[in-house]
Amino acid sequence: MKKRITAFVTACAAVFGLCSCSLKERDMVEEEKKLPVPPKLVFLGDSIAAGYGLEGYDKSDLYHCNSYANIIGSDYTSALADEKCGFIMKNDAVSGDTSQDLIDLLDSGDIDEDLKDSNAVVVSIGGNDILHIIFSAAEDLGWDKEAGDFDFDRINFKDALSSLTSMSDEIDDALKGYETNLTVIEQKIRDRTDGEIYIQTLYNPVEYFSDWKMLVDYADGKIDTFNKIVKDGAEKDGKHHYTVIDVGSRFEGQNADLTNMSDYDIHPNAEGHKVIAEMVDAELRKGDYSYTVTVPGEAHWTSAAKGLFVGIAAVAVILVIGVVIFVMKKKQR
Repeated sequence: MKKRITAFVTACAAVFGLCSCSLKERDMVEEEKKLPVPPKLVFLGDSIAAGYGLEGYDKSDLYHCNSYANIIGSDYTSALADEKCGFIMKNDAVSGDTSQDLIDLLDSGDIDEDLKDSNAVVVSIGGNDILHIIFSAAEDLGWDKEAGDFDFDRINFKDALSSLTSMSDEIDDALKGYETNLTVIEQKIRDRTDGEIYIQTLYNPVEYFSDWKMLVDYADGKIDTFNKIVKDGAEKDGKHHYTVIDVGSRFEGQNADLTNMSDYDIHPNAEGHKVIAEMVDAELRKGDYSYTVTVPGEAHWTSAAKGLFVGIAAVAVILVIGVVIFVMKKKQR
């Protein structure tokens, strides 16, 4: 009997040795994988976001100039190169667009697919609502395009002050319209994505006209009002609406160096785009991003293995009973 038990145990060990791998399995399970940057990013707005004025800029293809959108797109493509989710960047900015134009674009449905499932939307809009008014006044008040400076000999400062005063109502109306439109823009984007929305403030390119303090101070006041609208709208009625990227404050005192104003072009130059890229990147990296992957779960016994265990256990019980009976009969002899 001892030999039989030993043989049974040896046989069980052999079976387990041969079948242990096939007796376990791993179910595929979903796992959330954290990411350092958003896997789908959309840029909206005007010529600042489009990269107007940069080498390689093409209004029909915004992906070949060194704009802040493309700088970030390149960096994030590398950052997520080893991730199965990959990286998608869409730039739907349109040079010359006002805040109303962006509302119209959102209403058209043309960018719904781009916004769908996006993790972040970065918006630069509103400069065209007010800056053209200020620069129109600058030309009326003596700006000489050829010389790149003011011709003070032909400026009547009394007329200049009167012109600025009359222009003020026009800009104030534009600012009220922008405030209304910004709320609409935020809601229309929110209707199309659960991703975080980022709104940029506006820098003051008129700062370049340092020789004419009256105009610079006037523009500062209006652009400060513009930026206050942006900042006040971020947290309103006890609710978070968007995150502010304060480009205006970062450019302050450096507009001559960070824009193309020396060529009478208000747009950021290559260095300006690098600065904006750094600011946008810093805010985006504060976000919480992830995607779902399917991976093998923990190993567990198969149903066949469980059946085998039951069978072995049953045979073992039978053997034990047999041993007990054998021993009892032997004692009776």
